[in-house]
Amino acid sequence: MKLGNKIAASTATAALALGGLTLMATPAQAGLVTLCSGHGGAVTLPTDLKVPAGASCFLDGTSIKGDVTVEGGANLHIIGGSIEGEVSVADDAYFDASDSVVDGDVVSDGAYGTYLEDGTSVAALRAQAAEGAANDGFTFVVDSSAASVDATAGELYINGSRVAGPVDADGAVYADIYDSVVRGALTVAGTEQGGILCDSEVLGDATYRDASGPVAVGAGDNDTYCASLNYIDGDLSVTGISGGAYIDDNIVGGDLVAENNTPTAQIGDNNRVRGSVITQEVAMRALAAEVTADFEAHEAELEDQVEEARAKTIEEAMEAGPAF
Repeated sequence: MKLGNKIAASTATAALALGGLTLMATPAQAGLVTLCSGHGGAVTLPTDLKVPAGASCFLDGTSIKGDVTVEGGANLHIIGGSIEGEVSVADDAYFDASDSVVDGDVVSDGAYGTYLEDGTSVAALRAQAAEGAANDGFTFVVDSSAASVDATAGELYINGSRVAGPVDADGAVYADIYDSVVRGALTVAGTEQGGILCDSEVLGDATYRDASGPVAVGAGDNDTYCASLNYIDGDLSVTGISGGAYIDDNIVGGDLVAENNTPTAQIGDNNRVRGSVITQEVAMRALAAEVTADFEAHEAELEDQVEEARAKTIEEAMEAGPAF
């Protein structure tokens, strides 16, 4: 496997319902809102769009000229569409975009998950916790692009993608990054299950700190897992990791710092460091097999979550009937 313009309301209250689609305006000066429960095709909606709590909406080729709200427990899957505004994904909601363009930010607030694939582009992508949320949620970005990524909760997985600014995973469950470009600083801090950087470029500093799970920056001799080197334009810092740290196959434009890791970090002999190497840690020969299994399990789990959520969204939307 491998988101505005609003129409001003001229009346106090107006509503238009067509199948599963409802255009609604409440008090004067409010904007029209399209409510989606069902499936829709290649039309342009000159309104905001809302998927009501618990509903499922499947859109194929739809253009939305406003903001999108996916309410609590709702699902939205959009293919080949566009959203001129922002996307808000509420508690336990799911947002899935394939081959789509979102001009605004995508904000997940205690969401079940956000999945971007197949050339989808968004502005800032933010995943944050919500009080009382049912789960930590996930942010899955595959062959897509974002202006920046900020994940303070849940699972972060980026593969084959481009981020035009920084990636910050401070407090996420884990942050796994493969075959991707980050055109800014990469910060992974306090992750329960660590993270991996593999076959990627970071055009800034790469910082891993205070993770209780394993951290692998490069994969050493395990060439079946990572195919090539990481390139880090700035400093590479791996400190305070308590779940095991593995550092190899990296080109580092600045300093390499590995300190205060328990157990001590294993540093391979295939790092090329332009600056200073600041470490008293030991050499490695290969990424431990059990750590490789951990990262492979992350990917398999996310694939299962996405497949289940997408199938549920499409099935429920089709059962609900036409939205337009």
